[in-house]
Amino acid sequence: MSNAPASKGFVKAMIHNSLRLAAFALGSAVLLVFADNLTKDQIAHQRLESRRQLLNQVLPPSLHDNDLPGAGFQLDPVKTDFSQISLLGLSAPRSGYRANLKGTASGVVLPLETSEGYGGPIVLMIGIAADGSITGVRVVEHSETPGLGSQIDIEQSQWITGFHQHSLADTPAGKWRVKMDGGNFDQFVGATITPRAVVGAVYGALLFFEANKSALLTAADQQGAL
Repeated sequence: MSNAPASKGFVKAMIHNSLRLAAFALGSAVLLVFADNLTKDQIAHQRLESRRQLLNQVLPPSLHDNDLPGAGFQLDPVKTDFSQISLLGLSAPRSGYRANLKGTASGVVLPLETSEGYGGPIVLMIGIAADGSITGVRVVEHSETPGLGSQIDIEQSQWITGFHQHSLADTPAGKWRVKMDGGNFDQFVGATITPRAVVGAVYGALLFFEANKSALLTAADQQGAL
């Protein structure tokens, strides 16, 4: 009988500690969920800003007054409303973006790929003004050798800026090659495969734009009117 009070005290202590642990666990779970949601929002915001900065590099803000990340459309290599989609070399659906300036279509940003890089596939973005001239090209993904093929990256060299202002109108078909092959574009010392692949991909993107110019720019006009 003398052990009964002690047993009751022990049980109460156990219940009390269990409740404290449960409250702590619940509070921790709530904090984790809150922190996770906050982190997701921050990551999503950072990704959006990174995307906006990249788009503004290939199609400068002086050429558009709409928010490019919000003007996206899908380019699917299998299901598409555009002709000659294979010219972009896409291996999977990717986003393009339509630009407007004062309510008028001013250009597009298109994704493009080449599987012919020395280190593997190269993913790029190209900005093309309504007149068909290139406003910018940037590499999005690559696995090229550092110091050689990696010079296609704007952080490694200015080579990629050599496409600026070129168009089908001012550069004949036979000149969309590196200089070693009789074209207009520089190659890298010790690395010709990579720039050759990028030049070919850029040329393909211009051909795609030319084949779909009316559809791309009409859609941009309609979007700007909304």
